[in-house]
Amino acid sequence: MSYQSQHQRFHQPDQFVTTATPKQSLAERIAFTLTLWRQRTDMRRRLAELDSRALRDIGISPAAAAYESGKPFWQKMGCLR
Repeated sequence: MSYQSQHQRFHQPDQFVTTATPKQSLAERIAFTLTLWRQRTDMRRRLAELDSRALRDIGISPAAAAYESGKPFWQKMGCLR
């Protein structure tokens, strides 16, 4: 994987869900928010499960992974590099 593709991959927080638009109904915005929070929870749980070798392979320090995986689900994913 090239540097550019790695750089884009880790610097696009919440890349799995598009942004909510103001024209959406309240129910749609609630569903969007719950989906976003669930994705963040899953990503942080998976990040916490990685061992030091896997983290080194993807270029993330164990300290950065521990910090990010310890954040609450309502906070955005930060830069891991």
